[in-house]
Order: sequence, then C-alpha cells, then structure tokens
Amino acid sequence: MMDGNTRSMGNLVYVAAKRKSVRNSAAQGDDDGHVVVAVRRVEEFFAVDDKKFCEAYGIGMDMLLSSRYFSRFYGEHDPSKNCIRPSFLSGNVLYYHALDIAKSFSFQHRLFNSASMNTKRNPAFSSLRLDDICYFEDIVGNKNVVQDEDRLFSANVDWMRKYKGSSPILLLPNNTEQLSKILRYCNSRSLAVVPQGGNTGLVGGSVPVYDEVIINLSSMNKIVSFDKVNGILICEAGCILENLNTFLANEGFMMPIDLGAKGSCQIGGNVSTNAGGLHFIRYGSLHGNILGLEVVLADGTILDMLTTLRKDNTGYDLKHLFIGSEGTLGIITKVVVLTPWRLSSTNIAFLACNDYLSCQKLLAEARRGLGDAISAFEFMDYNSVIMVNTQLIFH
Repeated sequence: MMDGNTRSMGNLVYVAAKRKSVRNSAAQGDDDGHVVVAVRRVEEFFAVDDKKFCEAYGIGMDMLLSSRYFSRFYGEHDPSKNCIRPSFLSGNVLYYHALDIAKSFSFQHRLFNSASMNTKRNPAFSSLRLDDICYFEDIVGNKNVVQDEDRLFSANVDWMRKYKGSSPILLLPNNTEQLSKILRYCNSRSLAVVPQGGNTGLVGGSVPVYDEVIINLSSMNKIVSFDKVNGILICEAGCILENLNTFLANEGFMMPIDLGAKGSCQIGGNVSTNAGGLHFIRYGSLHGNILGLEVVLADGTILDMLTTLRKDNTGYDLKHLFIGSEGTLGIITKVVVLTPWRLSSTNIAFLACNDYLSCQKLLAEARRGLGDAISAFEFMDYNSVIMVNTQLIFH
C-alpha cells in the first residue's frame, strides 16, 4: 500500500488512464476513451494497486516539470474540490492537482491569481467601506452596484482563466458624468480602480490584482451619431464591436478592425489596447482610424477631444496618449471612428506553402499584384492546423 508520505500529499494527483483502467471507478469518459476521474482522495482510486499509482503519478510529475507540456493546460481554481481542475484537456493525461501538492513543490500561482507575482498590495490605497458603497448607489443606482458573487466571479477572472482578482464590487455607470463622479470620489478616498470592457483580453489587463473597484462600461453602449458622407461614427465606449459593424453594414460602411472576440469585446477596450485585428494589413492601427476621444481622468476631469476633423493641426494631439494606454491614464468614454466603405465583394484563398520564407514571398507577390486590395493575410503553421483539426472541429 502507499506509504505515509504519499498519502499526505493531498486529495488529488495527476492521473493517466484509459477508460479500461477505471471501469470500476466513478469516472466519466468521452467517445475517445479519455476519462475524468472524480475522486476525493488518492486512496479511493489507487487503494489496491501501488504500481498504477506510481506510474500515473510519475507521468504527472514529468508533465509538471516540463513547461512544454504544462503550457498545454489552462487551469482554474475550484474551491469546492480544493484542487485545480482543467478547463481544457488534451491527450490521455488528465490534469488534476491538489493545492497542498502545489505548495509542497513551491509553485508560482501566477497562472491562477493576479496577485501572485510577488507583488504586495500598496498600503497607500484604502479598503472599501460601507459608506463607499452607499455613495456609489446614490450615483448609479442600486442595480448598477453589483455585489452578487456569481456576477463578480466572471468580472474578477480573465477569459483564459489565468488571472483572478478579489474585487467585492462592480460598478456600471450609464454616462460620462456618473463615471466622472465615481473617479473623483475614488481619487479622494484613495480607492484603487480597474476599468473593464468586454473582458476578452488574454493577458489579464482587465481584471483586478487585489480588491480594486471594477468599473465596467457595458451600460454605456449608445451610438451618438453617424456621418454618412464622411463615414465618421461617434459612439460610447461600451458598444460591442459586432453591433457597430452591423449598424454600419446597413449604411454601406464597416469597422476598420475585425477581431475573433467581436461578439463581446467593446470599442473602448479595443482603443485602450490599440487592438490590431485581422484587417490591420489594409486599414492599419487604431492610431490612424480614431479621430477623437472623450476620456475621464483619475481625478474625474473630463477631456473632450471629440473632433471629427481628419485634418486637425491645432495643438497637441492628446488622443494618441490614450490609445493603447490600457486605462492607466484615463478611462475612454466616447470614440470617434473613421470607418471605410464596405467591400462589395470578398474573395478568400487558402494556400499551402513549404516554409515560412515561401509565405513571405507570397505576401510580397500579393501586395505587388493586388496592392491595397488585400484585407487580411494570415499564417498557420503545421502544428496549428493539426490542433484545429483534432481539438476544435470535432469537439
């Protein structure tokens, strides 16, 4: 049987098994024979077979120590099971691991916690009090001050489930004036804030590190105006990119950016991160497509830079400071976008190249022959194609 040291290592371990290996256990398998073993303790699964346990545990530890394999998994913390469970499984090795095992091997928890990179909470920032919550409710209303745990969970965790904050409150301002009052108050109270749009980023920039006040702009989603002659759109920062594209399509125009997350990302977040997207090769970065911004600074000051002039040589062009600043200088509330005419037709070519150098030559020839007509040019290597075929299409 397992010795005391092995038994003391925690609730769950790495498990490598096929359906035939666990036919007598509490497990669920898919059509491919992969299994998810839902046991509370190691002994429940490997109580009578030390050899199987050692083999599975050895495979798991090899995976742990190899960043090449470890990077294939995205985990999330599940307090109810006191373990880190997978949200993406690949191959026959299923990733299960107890928190105390992780601690015994001195894991860095930065994959699962925003505050894990040896950063300490700045003592200069205050903690949220009841009177703060009451003040926010007076500004935006009770329903726009979110304290529900389920709603807060999604706002505290990034899309990849890599980073997790612990903010106790989410604010949903309806207009620029409300946001200005919130930031002015937070500045006076030294309350840390984090602006959030669609929370579709992949680097954790839109989630708290600790207990910051989350300010989500999803309620500020109105289209202010559209100039059909010049193709100039003015909208609020919380507008969903796909909704804007749908609106513009009815007018014969299109957004200059196109992202995979267009169904949930917001234009304010796109501008704050200077998102490139698929059409970058044709329309360039947002620095060239954004004509004006409205921004609220940390002290509540509202900067109105909503110019619609394409040629404006008067003074400093301050908007470029905020494009790509990710909310560190101010929160974008309105955007002026120069939109191109919608393409009358689109042709797609899917080509195979022998190597990366061939891809470069292909791009050069396409530019030489088609000029600015190229809207997108994407490259997928062999491993990416295999991953799509095996993990996405048939699952």
